[in-house]
Amino acid sequence: MSLTRERQTSDHPAGSGLRAQATVLPFARPASPEASPAAIRLDEDSLSSLARLFGSSCVTPWSERGDGALAARAYELLELSDHFEVWVIHWPSDGALQLHDHGGSSGALYVVSGSLDEGAVSVANTYDHRSIGAGQGTSFGPRYVHDVVNSGPDVATSVHVYSPPMEKMTFFTLGADGIVPERTDYRADPAWAP
Repeated sequence: MSLTRERQTSDHPAGSGLRAQATVLPFARPASPEASPAAIRLDEDSLSSLARLFGSSCVTPWSERGDGALAARAYELLELSDHFEVWVIHWPSDGALQLHDHGGSSGALYVVSGSLDEGAVSVANTYDHRSIGAGQGTSFGPRYVHDVVNSGPDVATSVHVYSPPMEKMTFFTLGADGIVPERTDYRADPAWAP
């Protein structure tokens, strides 16, 4: 099963050249578990370091790309392995992703340009809000539920790292008694996006 679309491309410098886009190869798990080593879950510090490294070395903010206005979130897969994945997401003004989990994966995000507002649901079902500016980030464990929005006037660019690679995301609404599952999106769906 291919977990990425074969036509996706990446500007990652480890690709086919420093200036050319490299084709992102499909991610297919081996038919039998014995054929590959067990996936390793990276810890939160390692995820933060990877997000900061990618964000500060090989991601161009939307404002510097010359691609014009952005109407909806745009995302690109930069790296995918058995152990982690790295995405860059460009957020238009007022662009948001509702409350969601990461399907049991741990993760980190790093803001390259602009700022993002994050609301996270605690174990005690409180909703905590903070702003994450350019050059800042956060990391989280496998049970984390949050939403993200660009409340600023300009496009924000961020890097997201997940370990192991996400297989699904469940989206929630926040009710009086806590979070209520609304739907689950699976990576195998061609319309899936992080």
